Amino acid sequence: MPDKNSLIELSHLNENKITQLFHKCIQLKKNFNAHSLPESKLKGIAVLLFFEASTRTRFSFEAACARAGVHPLILGGASGTSLEKGETMEDTVFNLEAMRPLFFVIRCPDSLDLNQMQKQISVPILNAGWGMKGHPTQTLLDAVTLFERWGTLKNKKILFVGDIKHSRVVGSHLQLSSIMNYDIGYCAPKELLPTNVNSKITIFDDLTQGLKWADAVVGLRVQKERHIDLIHEDNFISEYREKFGLNLKKLEHFKSDGLILHPGPINYGVELEKEVLKDPRSVILQLVENGAFMRETLVREILI
Repeated sequence: MPDKNSLIELSHLNENKITQLFHKCIQLKKNFNAHSLPESKLKGIAVLLFFEASTRTRFSFEAACARAGVHPLILGGASGTSLEKGETMEDTVFNLEAMRPLFFVIRCPDSLDLNQMQKQISVPILNAGWGMKGHPTQTLLDAVTLFERWGTLKNKKILFVGDIKHSRVVGSHLQLSSIMNYDIGYCAPKELLPTNVNSKITIFDDLTQGLKWADAVVGLRVQKERHIDLIHEDNFISEYREKFGLNLKKLEHFKSDGLILHPGPINYGVELEKEVLKDPRSVILQLVENGAFMRETLVREILI
């Protein structure tokens, strides 16, 4: 039943379901030593289609499948596949569905319509990053990391700093924030802000003021591949680093119990300095850890 078990967007979930996922994820983490090896009975196969590059998302889904007793079949880019010969992404999905996987995990550009694809196949799809449209599993692992510390997201303030214009993570957070009732703020140069900003979003052009406002700050990668002209402008990176890059000096304005996140990969010396990883408020590596458990939670939901 793909409509029930697919996760392409977060908007169809409710607060109770999301909270249940959080608790299941945290419980899996607590019980890790009891299930760290693959389960003895193989339940079937899953197809992991990474049409775009990935490290954390791909490997955490592979780990999730292994721990849940599902064998992952992995496509990582076009090299060595029929995509090099002109086969479409759609045909790749249809052909691999014929091998009877339990579900698909798909990371793809905007050009592949995951909502339409869901209607054309008979097994669930987990969105592992869809162009600039959304990245629901990253958002859930962000949120469970905050929930694990705070016990709630209600009325919390999360500040996104960086390339908001092209961030699929922000797109999914906008959906989740309306369900879990937390506030979102943006801090970025005007070139990296979306054209249309929801009136509920608080916008800061000064990072110090944004940090004073926030309970959590999320650094976002400056997506250089989407800003070829901008990146080559004189002084853009140095000016960005000066005004919006996170370092220990700027973080003096951030609350002592605040939390620092970054979905990765990190451009050190641009979005943040390496020293920030050692700040006790940083949960950047915990995000990676929780990513495997949140994705395992979602895989196990499909297997129920």
